[in-house]
Amino acid sequence: MALRNHMSAVAVGAGLFFAGFSQAAVADGMPSRGYVAAPERSWSLEVGARYWYSIGSNSYDYFDTTGTLLVSRLSYEDTSAHSGEAFFRLDHKSGLFVKGFLGAGTIVDGTLFDEDFPPVIAPYSRTSSALEGNLRYLTVDLGYTFFDSTQRGRDSVKDGPSARTGVRLGGFVGYNYWHEKVDAFGCTQLATNPAICVPGAVLPSDKVITEKDTWRSFRAGLVSDVMLTDRLKLTGEAAYLVTDQKALDIHYFTFGPDPAKGDGWGYQLEAILAYDVTSNFNVGVGGRWWHLETDARDAFNQVLKYDTDRYGVFVQGSLKLN
Repeated sequence: MALRNHMSAVAVGAGLFFAGFSQAAVADGMPSRGYVAAPERSWSLEVGARYWYSIGSNSYDYFDTTGTLLVSRLSYEDTSAHSGEAFFRLDHKSGLFVKGFLGAGTIVDGTLFDEDFPPVIAPYSRTSSALEGNLRYLTVDLGYTFFDSTQRGRDSVKDGPSARTGVRLGGFVGYNYWHEKVDAFGCTQLATNPAICVPGAVLPSDKVITEKDTWRSFRAGLVSDVMLTDRLKLTGEAAYLVTDQKALDIHYFTFGPDPAKGDGWGYQLEAILAYDVTSNFNVGVGGRWWHLETDARDAFNQVLKYDTDRYGVFVQGSLKLN
Protein backbone atom coordinates (compact mmCIF):
# COMPACT_ATOMS: atom_id res chain seq x y z
CA MET A 1 0.00 0.00 0.00
CA ALA A 2 2.81 2.44 0.87
CA LEU A 3 4.60 1.60 -2.41
CA ARG A 4 1.39 2.17 -4.41
CA ASN A 5 0.85 5.55 -2.74
CA HIS A 6 4.45 6.51 -3.42
CA MET A 7 4.20 5.63 -7.16
CA SER A 8 0.95 7.60 -7.46
CA ALA A 9 2.58 10.66 -5.96
CA VAL A 10 5.51 10.38 -8.40
CA ALA A 11 3.11 10.11 -11.38
CA VAL A 12 1.10 13.13 -10.30
CA GLY A 13 4.27 15.15 -9.75
CA ALA A 14 5.65 14.22 -13.15
CA GLY A 15 2.38 15.17 -14.82
CA LEU A 16 2.37 18.57 -13.15
CA PHE A 17 6.00 19.14 -14.14
CA PHE A 18 5.49 18.38 -17.83
CA ALA A 19 2.27 20.41 -17.95
CA GLY A 20 4.11 23.41 -16.51
CA PHE A 21 7.02 22.94 -18.91
CA SER A 22 4.64 22.78 -21.89
CA GLN A 23 2.93 26.03 -20.89
CA ALA A 24 6.27 27.75 -20.36
CA ALA A 25 7.53 26.56 -23.74
CA VAL A 26 4.48 27.92 -25.55
CA ALA A 27 4.84 31.21 -23.67
CA ASP A 28 8.49 31.41 -24.76
CA GLY A 29 7.53 30.92 -28.44
CA MET A 30 8.43 27.24 -28.73
CA PRO A 31 6.09 25.18 -30.93
CA SER A 32 3.40 23.14 -29.24
CA ARG A 33 2.58 19.56 -30.16
CA GLY A 34 1.14 19.28 -33.69
CA TYR A 35 2.97 22.40 -34.92
CA VAL A 36 6.05 22.37 -37.17
CA ALA A 37 7.71 25.75 -37.74
CA ALA A 38 9.19 26.29 -41.17
CA PRO A 39 12.94 26.96 -41.13
CA GLU A 40 13.96 30.48 -42.09
CA ARG A 41 15.52 30.56 -45.54
CA SER A 42 18.16 33.04 -46.67
CA TRP A 43 16.96 33.12 -50.30
CA SER A 44 13.65 32.84 -52.14
CA LEU A 45 13.43 32.32 -55.90
CA GLU A 46 10.61 32.74 -58.43
CA VAL A 47 10.99 31.71 -62.10
CA GLY A 48 8.44 31.84 -64.89
CA ALA A 49 7.52 32.39 -68.52
CA ARG A 50 5.40 34.97 -70.38
CA TYR A 51 3.69 35.53 -73.72
CA TRP A 52 3.65 39.23 -74.72
CA TYR A 53 1.48 40.68 -77.49
CA SER A 54 2.65 44.19 -78.30
CA ILE A 55 2.21 47.03 -80.78
CA GLY A 56 5.03 49.39 -81.57
CA SER A 57 5.92 52.56 -83.44
CA ASN A 58 9.31 53.96 -84.35
CA SER A 59 9.38 57.28 -86.17
CA TYR A 60 12.07 59.85 -86.79
CA ASP A 61 12.45 63.24 -88.42
CA TYR A 62 15.44 63.58 -90.74
CA PHE A 63 16.95 67.09 -90.82
CA ASP A 64 19.87 68.73 -92.61
CA THR A 65 23.22 69.18 -90.85
CA THR A 66 22.00 72.31 -89.04
CA GLY A 67 19.00 70.50 -87.57
CA THR A 68 16.58 73.19 -88.86
CA LEU A 69 15.46 72.05 -92.32
CA LEU A 70 13.17 69.01 -92.28
CA VAL A 71 14.14 66.75 -95.18
CA SER A 72 12.24 63.52 -94.55
CA ARG A 73 10.17 61.62 -92.00
CA LEU A 74 9.96 57.83 -91.64
CA SER A 75 7.18 56.39 -89.48
CA TYR A 76 7.07 52.66 -88.73
CA GLU A 77 3.52 52.35 -87.41
CA ASP A 78 1.40 49.59 -85.83
CA THR A 79 4.21 47.02 -85.75
CA SER A 80 2.38 44.24 -83.91
CA ALA A 81 4.56 41.49 -82.45
CA HIS A 82 4.31 38.14 -80.66
CA SER A 83 7.11 37.33 -78.23
CA GLY A 84 7.96 34.88 -75.47
CA GLU A 85 10.15 35.50 -72.47
CA ALA A 86 11.59 33.93 -69.34
CA PHE A 87 11.81 35.87 -66.07
CA PHE A 88 13.07 35.47 -62.51
CA ARG A 89 13.33 37.21 -59.14
CA LEU A 90 15.79 36.19 -56.41
CA ASP A 91 15.31 37.72 -52.93
CA HIS A 92 17.63 37.63 -49.92
CA LYS A 93 16.32 37.99 -46.35
CA SER A 94 18.48 41.14 -45.99
CA GLY A 95 16.27 42.91 -48.57
CA LEU A 96 18.61 42.61 -51.54
CA PHE A 97 17.11 41.22 -54.74
CA VAL A 98 18.03 40.47 -58.35
CA LYS A 99 15.42 40.25 -61.08
CA GLY A 100 15.21 40.23 -64.84
CA PHE A 101 13.79 38.82 -68.03
CA LEU A 102 14.92 37.74 -71.51
CA GLY A 103 12.63 37.74 -74.54
CA ALA A 104 12.43 37.52 -78.32
CA GLY A 105 9.69 37.60 -80.90
CA THR A 106 8.43 38.25 -84.40
CA ILE A 107 6.97 41.44 -85.85
CA VAL A 108 4.16 40.18 -88.06
CA ASP A 109 2.81 43.35 -89.68
CA GLY A 110 2.83 47.12 -89.74
CA THR A 111 3.13 50.02 -92.19
CA LEU A 112 5.98 52.32 -93.11
CA PHE A 113 5.05 55.85 -94.13
CA ASP A 114 7.98 57.56 -95.85
CA GLU A 115 7.57 61.32 -96.34
CA ASP A 116 9.86 63.68 -98.30
CA PHE A 117 9.48 67.45 -98.05
CA PRO A 118 10.16 70.43 -100.36
CA PRO A 119 12.46 72.05 -101.23
CA VAL A 120 14.72 68.96 -101.11
CA ILE A 121 12.06 66.76 -102.73
CA ALA A 122 9.31 68.50 -104.69
CA PRO A 123 6.47 68.03 -104.86
CA TYR A 124 5.73 66.51 -101.44
CA SER A 125 5.85 62.69 -101.38
CA ARG A 126 4.25 60.22 -98.99
CA THR A 127 4.58 56.49 -99.63
CA SER A 128 3.49 53.36 -97.78
CA SER A 129 5.10 49.91 -97.49
CA ALA A 130 4.24 46.68 -95.65
CA LEU A 131 6.42 45.59 -92.72
CA GLU A 132 7.72 42.44 -91.05
CA GLY A 133 10.64 41.80 -88.74
CA ASN A 134 11.80 40.68 -85.29
CA LEU A 135 12.73 41.95 -81.84
CA ARG A 136 14.72 40.81 -78.83
CA TYR A 137 15.27 42.32 -75.38
CA LEU A 138 16.91 41.78 -71.99
CA THR A 139 16.60 43.42 -68.58
CA VAL A 140 18.62 42.76 -65.39
CA ASP A 141 18.09 44.75 -62.16
CA LEU A 142 19.77 44.83 -58.75
CA GLY A 143 17.63 46.24 -55.96
CA TYR A 144 16.83 46.57 -52.27
CA THR A 145 13.49 46.18 -50.47
CA PHE A 146 13.34 49.13 -48.08
CA PHE A 147 9.80 48.52 -46.76
CA ASP A 148 8.01 45.22 -46.22
CA SER A 149 4.83 44.86 -44.18
CA THR A 150 3.82 41.51 -45.65
CA GLN A 151 3.32 38.73 -43.12
CA ARG A 152 2.97 34.98 -43.48
CA GLY A 153 1.71 33.29 -40.37
CA ARG A 154 2.19 29.61 -39.63
CA ASP A 155 -0.55 27.29 -38.45
CA SER A 156 -0.40 23.53 -38.07
CA VAL A 157 1.04 21.31 -40.77
CA LYS A 158 -2.50 20.27 -41.63
CA ASP A 159 -3.78 23.82 -42.09
CA GLY A 160 -0.70 25.16 -43.92
CA PRO A 161 0.37 28.82 -44.24
CA SER A 162 -2.13 31.48 -43.34
CA ALA A 163 -2.98 34.62 -45.29
CA ARG A 164 -0.43 37.23 -46.35
CA THR A 165 -1.24 40.90 -46.14
CA GLY A 166 0.60 44.16 -46.57
CA VAL A 167 2.85 46.00 -49.00
CA ARG A 168 6.42 45.53 -50.21
CA LEU A 169 8.41 48.43 -51.73
CA GLY A 170 11.84 48.39 -53.32
CA GLY A 171 14.20 50.43 -55.46
CA PHE A 172 16.54 49.16 -58.18
CA VAL A 173 19.12 50.05 -60.81
CA GLY A 174 19.72 47.96 -63.89
CA TYR A 175 20.40 47.49 -67.59
CA ASN A 176 18.03 47.14 -70.54
CA TYR A 177 18.87 45.93 -74.06
CA TRP A 178 16.25 46.39 -76.80
CA HIS A 179 16.72 45.56 -80.49
CA GLU A 180 14.25 45.77 -83.38
CA LYS A 181 14.67 45.06 -87.08
CA VAL A 182 11.97 45.65 -89.70
CA ASP A 183 11.95 45.14 -93.47
CA ALA A 184 9.66 47.22 -95.71
CA PHE A 185 8.22 45.71 -98.89
CA GLY A 186 6.57 47.35 -101.87
CA CYS A 187 5.84 51.01 -102.41
CA THR A 188 2.62 52.95 -102.97
CA GLN A 189 2.48 56.71 -103.58
CA LEU A 190 -0.15 58.36 -101.37
CA ALA A 191 0.60 61.98 -102.33
CA THR A 192 1.19 63.69 -105.69
CA ASN A 193 4.87 63.12 -106.53
CA PRO A 194 4.88 61.22 -109.87
CA ALA A 195 8.58 60.31 -109.75
CA ILE A 196 8.58 58.29 -106.51
CA CYS A 197 6.96 54.83 -106.41
CA VAL A 198 5.82 54.88 -110.02
CA PRO A 199 3.01 52.30 -110.37
CA GLY A 200 4.46 48.95 -111.49
CA ALA A 201 8.10 49.98 -110.88
CA VAL A 202 8.30 48.32 -107.43
CA LEU A 203 6.64 44.97 -106.77
CA PRO A 204 4.91 44.19 -103.45
CA SER A 205 7.57 41.52 -102.81
CA ASP A 206 10.50 43.89 -103.36
CA LYS A 207 12.41 44.88 -100.22
CA VAL A 208 12.79 48.64 -100.31
CA ILE A 209 14.03 49.62 -96.82
CA THR A 210 15.50 47.89 -93.75
CA GLU A 211 15.59 49.63 -90.35
CA LYS A 212 17.70 48.26 -87.47
CA ASP A 213 17.70 49.93 -84.06
CA THR A 214 19.49 48.92 -80.86
CA TRP A 215 19.07 50.73 -77.54
CA ARG A 216 21.23 50.06 -74.49
CA SER A 217 19.90 51.76 -71.38
CA PHE A 218 20.68 52.36 -67.72
CA ARG A 219 17.53 51.93 -65.59
CA ALA A 220 16.60 53.31 -62.17
CA GLY A 221 13.18 52.78 -60.64
CA LEU A 222 10.76 51.55 -58.01
CA VAL A 223 8.78 48.31 -57.68
CA SER A 224 5.86 47.56 -55.34
CA ASP A 225 3.82 44.49 -54.39
CA VAL A 226 0.37 44.85 -52.80
CA MET A 227 -1.45 41.81 -51.42
CA LEU A 228 -5.10 42.46 -52.32
CA THR A 229 -6.22 39.15 -50.78
CA ASP A 230 -4.42 36.11 -49.40
CA ARG A 231 -3.95 34.85 -53.00
CA LEU A 232 -4.16 37.95 -55.19
CA LYS A 233 -1.14 40.24 -55.67
CA LEU A 234 -0.77 43.48 -57.64
CA THR A 235 2.75 44.39 -58.73
CA GLY A 236 3.67 47.77 -60.22
CA GLU A 237 6.98 48.97 -61.60
CA ALA A 238 8.27 52.25 -63.05
CA ALA A 239 11.79 52.91 -64.38
CA TYR A 240 13.53 55.96 -65.84
CA LEU A 241 16.03 55.26 -68.64
CA VAL A 242 19.16 56.96 -69.95
CA THR A 243 19.82 55.35 -73.31
CA ASP A 244 22.40 54.97 -76.07
CA GLN A 245 21.18 54.18 -79.60
CA LYS A 246 22.73 52.68 -82.71
CA ALA A 247 20.64 52.69 -85.90
CA LEU A 248 21.07 51.48 -89.45
CA ASP A 249 18.78 52.63 -92.27
CA ILE A 250 19.21 50.88 -95.65
CA HIS A 251 17.44 52.33 -98.71
CA TYR A 252 17.97 49.65 -101.34
CA PHE A 253 16.82 51.74 -104.33
CA THR A 254 18.57 55.01 -103.45
CA PHE A 255 21.52 55.87 -101.16
CA GLY A 256 22.10 52.44 -99.51
CA PRO A 257 23.16 51.98 -95.86
CA ASP A 258 23.16 54.99 -93.52
CA PRO A 259 24.34 54.25 -89.94
CA ALA A 260 23.55 56.64 -87.09
CA LYS A 261 24.42 57.00 -83.39
CA GLY A 262 22.68 58.95 -80.65
CA ASP A 263 21.44 59.09 -77.08
CA GLY A 264 18.39 60.13 -75.11
CA TRP A 265 15.99 59.17 -72.36
CA GLY A 266 12.82 57.20 -71.76
CA TYR A 267 10.73 55.20 -69.32
CA GLN A 268 9.35 51.70 -68.84
CA LEU A 269 6.11 50.98 -66.98
CA GLU A 270 4.62 47.62 -65.98
CA ALA A 271 1.74 46.23 -63.89
CA ILE A 272 0.91 42.59 -63.09
CA LEU A 273 -2.08 41.02 -61.35
CA ALA A 274 -1.11 37.52 -60.15
CA TYR A 275 -3.15 34.77 -58.47
CA ASP A 276 -1.69 31.98 -56.33
CA VAL A 277 -3.21 28.74 -57.61
CA THR A 278 -1.14 26.87 -55.02
CA SER A 279 1.54 27.95 -52.56
CA ASN A 280 4.16 27.23 -55.26
CA PHE A 281 2.44 28.14 -58.54
CA ASN A 282 0.73 31.31 -59.73
CA VAL A 283 -0.69 32.75 -62.93
CA GLY A 284 -1.01 36.39 -63.92
CA VAL A 285 -1.94 38.99 -66.51
CA GLY A 286 -0.20 42.31 -67.04
CA GLY A 287 0.49 45.34 -69.18
CA ARG A 288 3.69 47.04 -70.27
CA TRP A 289 4.71 50.32 -71.98
CA TRP A 290 8.18 51.29 -73.17
CA HIS A 291 8.99 54.78 -74.49
CA LEU A 292 12.26 56.30 -75.77
CA GLU A 293 13.22 59.67 -77.26
CA THR A 294 16.68 60.02 -78.83
CA ASP A 295 18.70 62.46 -80.93
CA ALA A 296 21.28 61.10 -83.37
CA ARG A 297 23.55 62.00 -86.28
CA ASP A 298 24.07 59.80 -89.32
CA ALA A 299 27.02 59.11 -91.64
CA PHE A 300 26.28 62.37 -93.52
CA ASN A 301 26.28 64.35 -90.22
CA GLN A 302 22.57 65.01 -90.57
CA VAL A 303 20.31 65.22 -87.50
CA LEU A 304 17.73 62.53 -86.67
CA LYS A 305 15.13 62.81 -83.90
CA TYR A 306 13.56 59.48 -82.84
CA ASP A 307 10.32 58.78 -80.96
CA THR A 308 9.83 55.09 -80.13
CA ASP A 309 7.11 53.15 -78.26
CA ARG A 310 6.13 49.55 -77.63
CA TYR A 311 3.17 48.60 -75.46
CA GLY A 312 0.92 45.60 -74.94
CA VAL A 313 -0.48 42.91 -72.66
CA PHE A 314 0.95 39.62 -71.45
CA VAL A 315 0.03 36.44 -69.60
CA GLN A 316 2.40 34.53 -67.37
CA GLY A 317 2.92 31.59 -65.06
CA SER A 318 5.60 31.17 -62.41
CA LEU A 319 6.97 28.75 -59.82
CA LYS A 320 8.22 29.55 -56.32
CA LEU A 321 10.97 27.00 -55.94
CA ASN A 322 11.33 27.23 -52.14
